[in-house]
Amino acid sequence: MGLREEPAARRIEPNKSLTLKMSKAESTIIGLFIGMICPWLSFVDFWWTTALLHLEGFPVPDGMIKATALTGLVFGCLLDVVFLRRWVGKFYTANPWLLIMIYLGLCIVAVGACMGVPVGTFSLGVAAGVYVGRREHYHQADGGLAATTFHKIAIFAASVTTLAALPIGILALQSEQEILTWIENTFGLNRNSLQGGGGFILIGFLCFLLFVMQYWSTRMAGRLAFRTGMGRHHHQNAP
Repeated sequence: MGLREEPAARRIEPNKSLTLKMSKAESTIIGLFIGMICPWLSFVDFWWTTALLHLEGFPVPDGMIKATALTGLVFGCLLDVVFLRRWVGKFYTANPWLLIMIYLGLCIVAVGACMGVPVGTFSLGVAAGVYVGRREHYHQADGGLAATTFHKIAIFAASVTTLAALPIGILALQSEQEILTWIENTFGLNRNSLQGGGGFILIGFLCFLLFVMQYWSTRMAGRLAFRTGMGRHHHQNAP
């Protein structure tokens, strides 16, 4: 008798004719998310680009910076009006490289908006896990294959969050006297040692903890999002 072969890990790949069965609530949440993100990114992109040109010495009046930023906001709103419905429908079939570029752009904005504190990038990492979990859910991926995908996206998100925090932490120890005073009073560490090798060790340890926390949070978010609604879609070996 021949041995029975185990079924290979599977994923139903989307194509142009595939219609994903999203609930009304989920499609509404996605629409609200995209509807807010698009004008915001456009606003920040126009604003920061003009401000950077001004700082580099180009003849850009101060009033033009505000006008350009508002133009970006209006442009983003117009994009929503024209493309929002299409973007919602293709939300879980978007090109991965496009998603990576958008994610990195959002992380840059988050770093600036949160003044270097990794709250924004950490939240984006969790959101990335949720997105990948729902994407794998609608593509009806095998549980083992989905688990591998969650591991990869968690590594990516944790790397981005940590790499963004590392230079900011080192710079803060070298220049922010308030932070040095707080660490000195709280942990009893010598200020001079924090500005030397001890500071690099401390920042490295904190970044390692941040990496682990981001990895775990992103992976768990993906698993939970993948399992949500499994009563409507059957998955093999759910992670």
